[in-house]
Amino acid sequence: MGLKNIYSLDTGSFYTNKEKRLHWKLNTLRKEKGRISEQIKNCTNQDMFSILSERKNYKNKLIKETKNKLLSKLSRGVPFTRTVQPTELNERNVVSVFDSCMTRTLNMKPKIINKEIVIVRVFYFEIIKDLIKNGFYMDGYKYIYLTSSAGQIRTKKTVFIREDLWQKYELTFTCGLTRLKINGNGGMNVNKYLAYLALLNSATEPWKDFNIDKSIVVNDFETNVFGTYDYIDDVNYTIERKQGYIPINHTDGCGMVLPKVSNSKSFMVRLPWIKGLLVPFDFHKFIFKNNTPWVVTDAYGVKHDIIKEDIQIIFTTSQVKTWKYYSNWEEYKDNFKKYNCEAGMCNIEDKNIPDATMNYQMIQTLTDISDDELVSIASKSNEKIENLTTTVGAMLNVFNVKPNQKKGKYIQQALGIYPELLQDIQQKKNIRELKNSLVRDYRASKLEVDGKYTFISPDMYAFCEYLFQGIKEPKGLLEDGEVFCSLYPKNEKLDCLRSPHLYREHAVRKNVHDTDKAYWFKGNNLYTSSKDLISKLLQFDVDGDKSLVIADETLIRVAERNMKDVVPLYYNMKKAEATQLTNDNIYEGLRMAFTGGNIGMVSNNITKIWNSDVFINGDKEKQSEALDVIKLLCMENNFVIDYAKTLYKPERPAQINNIIRKYTKSKVPYFFVYAKEKDVQNVEPTNNSVVNKLQAIIKDKKLLFKNIFANKFNYKMLMNDPNIEVDTEVCEAYMKFLMKLRYVLNAETKDHTNTDYMYHLLRKHLSTFGYSDEEVCDMLIKDLYIRQSVAKEVFWHTYGDIILKNLKAHITPFTQICSVCGDRFNKTSGNNIYCQKCKNKEKKRYYVRCSDCGLLFRVARNGGAKSLKKRCNHCQAEYRKKYINEINKRNRVLNKMKEKDVKDVISNDIMSIQMVSSEHLCEIIPNILDYIYC
Repeated sequence: MGLKNIYSLDTGSFYTNKEKRLHWKLNTLRKEKGRISEQIKNCTNQDMFSILSERKNYKNKLIKETKNKLLSKLSRGVPFTRTVQPTELNERNVVSVFDSCMTRTLNMKPKIINKEIVIVRVFYFEIIKDLIKNGFYMDGYKYIYLTSSAGQIRTKKTVFIREDLWQKYELTFTCGLTRLKINGNGGMNVNKYLAYLALLNSATEPWKDFNIDKSIVVNDFETNVFGTYDYIDDVNYTIERKQGYIPINHTDGCGMVLPKVSNSKSFMVRLPWIKGLLVPFDFHKFIFKNNTPWVVTDAYGVKHDIIKEDIQIIFTTSQVKTWKYYSNWEEYKDNFKKYNCEAGMCNIEDKNIPDATMNYQMIQTLTDISDDELVSIASKSNEKIENLTTTVGAMLNVFNVKPNQKKGKYIQQALGIYPELLQDIQQKKNIRELKNSLVRDYRASKLEVDGKYTFISPDMYAFCEYLFQGIKEPKGLLEDGEVFCSLYPKNEKLDCLRSPHLYREHAVRKNVHDTDKAYWFKGNNLYTSSKDLISKLLQFDVDGDKSLVIADETLIRVAERNMKDVVPLYYNMKKAEATQLTNDNIYEGLRMAFTGGNIGMVSNNITKIWNSDVFINGDKEKQSEALDVIKLLCMENNFVIDYAKTLYKPERPAQINNIIRKYTKSKVPYFFVYAKEKDVQNVEPTNNSVVNKLQAIIKDKKLLFKNIFANKFNYKMLMNDPNIEVDTEVCEAYMKFLMKLRYVLNAETKDHTNTDYMYHLLRKHLSTFGYSDEEVCDMLIKDLYIRQSVAKEVFWHTYGDIILKNLKAHITPFTQICSVCGDRFNKTSGNNIYCQKCKNKEKKRYYVRCSDCGLLFRVARNGGAKSLKKRCNHCQAEYRKKYINEINKRNRVLNKMKEKDVKDVISNDIMSIQMVSSEHLCEIIPNILDYIYC
């Protein structure tokens, strides 16, 4: 178990010596050109400007010539098997992969570099063409192309495997379904084949009790659902509002498992050629309670006695990607057992799902929203920043730490045991950085909300009516417009969202939570109706897609208002064509997919429109046209997403292209400074779009680290032997390794370098000084903490396990830090977070939400003036300033009235009157009336 280290190379790692020299020359010329460009930018002398421009043109000429020479060398036109350059096999090119069926089958080990598989990133198509068609050599072994997942295709990555290992385990990985057999049955779409084969590389844990003999595969639950929708023609780009029936596969990627098998939890499943979500539903109980026949027909026309065969898992054909290539389910089961195939589980439903955050896509579409509503929605985020260093509990919350935490990073577990560690200079620095990160996230609309991400599931009761009772249009337990989600049993309405959120896709639904539905629907899923077009609105499958389910009343109210006259978008997605699986066809399919389009570009263009002045100025005609453009871009985006499999994208008509470009030629909106760390010169000026308003609403508070701990931090609590003598050579070696690590994690490689492997190398290197790991750890603690170093992050990653062991030896069991006063107290029972002293104080206080900023503040329970406060201290002070300003504005208006006609005052000073708040306007109106009547 655990991460496995492998090499991640790029096509440049396979250069011949001549190609490598040309590549080096090309890079040198580009750097020289860059330096000249910087000189031109800062040049003020006209003669020098002309000289530099000539140099730049000359460099451009050399770059073009060198690049052509390199491409000429690469495109040799003859079969050529390449070899990895030995210098490329270094720690900079090591990455880690999660445990999977493949790593377990190949018996790959942690903490070493495994060479069974290799990732290759594509920069030159000419080289990857050689590698796919002819393989390559590394360390004396030949490697052949294996697969690329859909995600790897989008990032231009490929996976190769040692040829001898593929020959040994091919039938295990494919459950007996070879390329030869697939080609004999008509072939398959190349990129679908690669995506399905890549399932064996998914991060999973073994499904230990899986019994394939207790499973069957049945046809999917499909019906025609009536509703209103906007139909978009992908040829002529017309949009037509229609009413009618749409075919929907309600179980697209979803199957059933008995609750006793899955512990009443949903989870995603991986077998050879099989993927999707398994939802707990007691179909045995359904059979007995409804007195239903328990013999069903599987996808191959074979009848199964569900009770007699003790069927516990029901797969659907949409989950079994290659079901048509097997003669029957028995053939798949026989191969599964014969070739020692494995079933894996992943993304098992959490028992306690944490609150989630929204993103800018979900907020930007709520264009009809008041400032007060936006302030209310942002109040939870402001509260988190406001309370960041007020109590121990708030500080721990920033690190996602729970008392006596047993999982997570070493530093998190250590803080759960010994919160006094928060007083260390490094942790204070981390809190400041986290605060700054939170401010950036919140201003980019990644707001804290009363919402959770959970699996989307169909109405499994309706599925059973369809499967066991043969009802083609089952009633189910949910009607159109209804959902069931046990996460919010008391909330009558929920806003159901899903990413990517591009059009207005707020599915506000009635949450029908009663004992009957709770009896059947187990777990925390969002169960949706088979009579609802919600799957078309949110564009989801049920193979593991998750919805952000929001219970915030303000958000729901705003979403309902913005969703008026909004219906789902519908367009006919293309099917992928089958072809013969050959190396030539695989390369061609990958090449087309690699160059098929940029998803981010389309979604960014949609974001530009939502945040443009069109939705601010109130021009209904322009807004209608802009919405149509967004609808068309949404269609294009979904075709681009599927392009890796279908290899189809619609072509814009010229007239439509002109309209779209009119709305997308601007820069990205201002808040991308926070969301994407864009430079100010590369974004539009700020305006009053919904997300841009958050810049002013989200307050950046200065952190004041008050002395909230009763006990001072003692670094000796982290040590095994506080009296150890420090060997300076060990400390110097540690600092030198840090410098090396910074070099390895430079801008070019940090996205794919395996830091965990580097930490392993550091520990191994320091052990060569002849000391035990515990002794080295103590030396580094003594050195780093005495001189108040902030260079401890790498240290914690490397020796965190030893520090945790030391802490547990020093800290008295069953003690805990009070989240208010910071004193350590004996924990008796339950989830106590207060010592007895603070617990008594808390009984005399209660919380009130500030009427202005929405933050919670404490007032006394025992009555008096303080218990009647409506505003926190900060807002009360701001209110007083505002009140005085408004009185002054009112007086200025009245003074002008004495000098001018009322008519002039109303025409010229209407803005001044509007600026006066409604609660003071009543004081002005009588004076205006008095003046008129006089």
